[in-house]
Amino acid sequence: MKRFSRLISNTTALLVGAALSLAISTSARADDAGLFLQALQEKAVSQLADESISEEEREKQFRTLLNENFDISGIAKFVIGKYWRNAEDGPRSEFTTIFEDIMVQRFLPTFSQYAGSDFQITKVVKKKTFYIVYSKIKTESGEPAQVLWQIKNKEETGFIITDIAAEGISLRSTYKSDYTSALKSLDGDLSALNGKLRQKINSGDFVPKKSS
Repeated sequence: MKRFSRLISNTTALLVGAALSLAISTSARADDAGLFLQALQEKAVSQLADESISEEEREKQFRTLLNENFDISGIAKFVIGKYWRNAEDGPRSEFTTIFEDIMVQRFLPTFSQYAGSDFQITKVVKKKTFYIVYSKIKTESGEPAQVLWQIKNKEETGFIITDIAAEGISLRSTYKSDYTSALKSLDGDLSALNGKLRQKINSGDFVPKKSS
């Protein structure tokens, strides 16, 4: 699981920051989903690896790009599972904001380190309502690992990433397991979970630990 977390972090950091100024036609073919990710990789270094910008500006850009290219609200709803239906609008909105903060704290620190990692699109498969893009990325050990990207093409916004999977485990499913388990222990109280997660964010608990 730790290796999966590092791999997801590395791949997300590699691509999420590369979408600035990226325009993709909404009348897309399957190949275009692969081109979308390839374009992100090619622009990654120039977008957020600029050492001349401040950390505050880097975070601001990263947050904007995360929202533009990842379905944060959709993923947030998914990872709460059945508890989303019973929660009120206030706690739902608060959780979505908190989940975005967790993504920023978890993935931004690794961006600079892995922006130059080797990345290769190997296959694109069109499903009924989305695309699966197969890719390979070099891991810390130097060995390539397969990462799958679930991408939707929304008419109003174009391509958007809805999930990432490495070693057969998806980002969405991992967080869903964690958060639904936590909510079960809290009697489904989303406000209580929000409070606990906010404390972890304020303590920097989601910042990835450096490998020894």
